[in-house]
Amino acid sequence: MNTLTPDELFDRLGEPARIHQIARYDVFDTTLQARLDAVAARTAGLLHAPVSMISVVLDSSQFIIGQYGVPGWIGEVQGTPAEWALCTHTVLAGAPYCITDGTADPAHAGNPVFAIAPIRSYAGVPLSDDSGHVLGAHCVLDVTPRTFTEADIAVLTAGAAETMHILAEHRIAP
Repeated sequence: MNTLTPDELFDRLGEPARIHQIARYDVFDTTLQARLDAVAARTAGLLHAPVSMISVVLDSSQFIIGQYGVPGWIGEVQGTPAEWALCTHTVLAGAPYCITDGTADPAHAGNPVFAIAPIRSYAGVPLSDDSGHVLGAHCVLDVTPRTFTEADIAVLTAGAAETMHILAEHRIAP
């Protein structure tokens, strides 16, 4: 992602069919958000991580639709610009994405998130719908450098599957 210009990032994330799929879900429903907050809290507990999020990544922003422990203004406004969002990497990769120490990793050290939030490591898995589009990510963040294991990714993957099941219940008719 760091090699993409803002226009290229916008184009990749703003692919019309993917954005159309995201729009099919009522992500502002408070019942949905409460259920996803519970998934995020459970994942954080299972992985002993202080922060867990479920987000959709739009063309220019990340919108947090489920959260546990998200610090400061990021939690309050429920998102970040897409170019700051670690989940953008997961969406673009379409596969699990891990960062052991964002402040020491040359690909991520310049990301403002590591400067303004007390986080160092990240692991995320994609949220893919039945059409195959990656809508966002389910992730955990830690305040210390951390190497995530296959078992950690399996926990995140199970949370992502549960998230997609819950989202399916909040799908808006096409």
